Amino acid sequence: MRLQFGLALLAAMVAASWVSHAQDIRLNDDSPVKKPHLVLLTDGVSVKPGTEQVVELRFRVDPGYHINSHSPMDDLLIPTTLKFVPGAVKVEGTEYPQGEIIKLTGNGEGLDVYQGEFKVQMRLVAPRGFSTMTGTVRYQACDNSACFPPKTLAVRVAVTAK
Repeated sequence: MRLQFGLALLAAMVAASWVSHAQDIRLNDDSPVKKPHLVLLTDGVSVKPGTEQVVELRFRVDPGYHINSHSPMDDLLIPTTLKFVPGAVKVEGTEYPQGEIIKLTGNGEGLDVYQGEFKVQMRLVAPRGFSTMTGTVRYQACDNSACFPPKTLAVRVAVTAK
């Protein structure tokens, strides 16, 4: 009886170890599930201190993919939005570019999207010196046959005001 209990306990421990190990298995880094499909190309901007300045942040969508514009044509689609955490640099306004209208094969309706490189303009007021703006871009990437779950990309922009 004791031996059976010991074997059952050992089997349960091995199974639990296998299950917890299985949860550590990660998908290959090239997997479309892990890939962000969107990159911030601008890592820093220079402005005059204390006055409102317009800066452009450049983004790139991976080839073969698109993301919904800031104002998609359907309310059910996830718009691309850029938000920064309040800090020393004040964001006075954000202007998104007009999207490109595309039609997918088999779909009669158009989509308002960003593809390739696009720029978002922001009006900033920064104090003299060096600051870092941190924020996020919320978007949904798609290819010609499917959309991926919405993602949030962390972004950082160095601001030099002199």
